Amino acid sequence: MSVLDTLYHGTLAERARQRRWDQPCRTKILACLPARAARTSTEALDEVRARLSGHADTDAAALDTAHFPLWRHPDHHTQHLLVSPRINAGRDAVSTCAGAPIGLLDLNTTAARLLPVAATSHTAWAQIVQGATTAAPWWPFLDRHHSEPDQYPLDAALSDFAAQPQIAAMLRHDADTVPAHRFDGDCYGPGLSALHTGAAAYADYLTGVLTYAGGLLSLDGDLLVPSWTDLLVEQSLMERTSYHQQARHYLTALNPTTVIVAVTCHR
Repeated sequence: MSVLDTLYHGTLAERARQRRWDQPCRTKILACLPARAARTSTEALDEVRARLSGHADTDAAALDTAHFPLWRHPDHHTQHLLVSPRINAGRDAVSTCAGAPIGLLDLNTTAARLLPVAATSHTAWAQIVQGATTAAPWWPFLDRHHSEPDQYPLDAALSDFAAQPQIAAMLRHDADTVPAHRFDGDCYGPGLSALHTGAAAYADYLTGVLTYAGGLLSLDGDLLVPSWTDLLVEQSLMERTSYHQQARHYLTALNPTTVIVAVTCHR
């Protein structure tokens, strides 16, 4: 697998090869909807599409039914308030939904559950890169390529990025293991910067990425996004941290009956 295919996958890698950086990318956005007793999935999606008009291409927009985990088994009344729920009856299985009144979404529990997962991932990463000098994430190399595309072509940026000892160790690990145990692409981007700061900071970063996705549409119709690019690997930790803080602050201040819906679309 090439460095480019590690950072980007499928059509995104082809987009990078063709230097089609302005091509819309698929992203996930959280949309805030006014409180209502209940919505069908179709009604919720239609409402989100209407509110996203002008911000994104909504023709192929779809609800993300796995975005919000439900840490308590929902009763009949609660299920009636969920948007596109996927209820799992297994003892240890976690049900999910595409949205719900924010008061039903236990976001703090999500953060607590991610802490041990992040600690394990951080320990494994630290062992793999042990002794290697701290590496820069992908975005500075990409920024230089964008500012000097002829003097600093993409191949040079990829080569310089991969030559860093820490990155080289991660790439060797990815080449020698099965896909399920390879680093996610963002571990070469903002995730790498978060890993450098420790397990707790990495857990906070993961919580933000998994909870607040790639954008937040407010009740007033304003779209908050972390960066000009929707691709996580191209963003910086500073951008992600700022976005997570703003999204957390906004959602915390909402009335608990406000409905939050996760939708994937092109922006």
